[in-house]
Amino acid sequence: MENFSALVAQYWWVGLILIGVIVLLFKKAGKAFGGETVEIDAQQAADLIEQQQALLIDLAEKTTFEKGHISGAVNMPGITFINGSAELTETTKPVILVPMKGLIPMPVVQYMDSVGVPKVYIFKGGLKEWQAAGLSD
Repeated sequence: MENFSALVAQYWWVGLILIGVIVLLFKKAGKAFGGETVEIDAQQAADLIEQQQALLIDLAEKTTFEKGHISGAVNMPGITFINGSAELTETTKPVILVPMKGLIPMPVVQYMDSVGVPKVYIFKGGLKEWQAAGLSD
């Protein structure tokens, strides 16, 4: 254990570089894993949907989706992208993803890229932010 402590003390700068690389990869995760994603807020999402310029996909599990969701959202649970059963019929419009439990699995972004979706937006707020912005039906 003393050797490890001495090694860390002597080469602390290597740890800083490693942490920097990890942070950079997470920031660029969408692009690094096959697609580009952009975070948007409730009003930006509503504007894109209203102009029929984007499809809203909720990644929540079916039971969670049925308890409450944004009007007009299509339910495609994140697991369907992981197990390969996802089928997106409209691939010419950008897609707005509503994360499941705040997370977007990388297979979702990879799938969107593989089927030719031109842009992927991530709406991090979920139903509560949508309602707080006064966008509920």
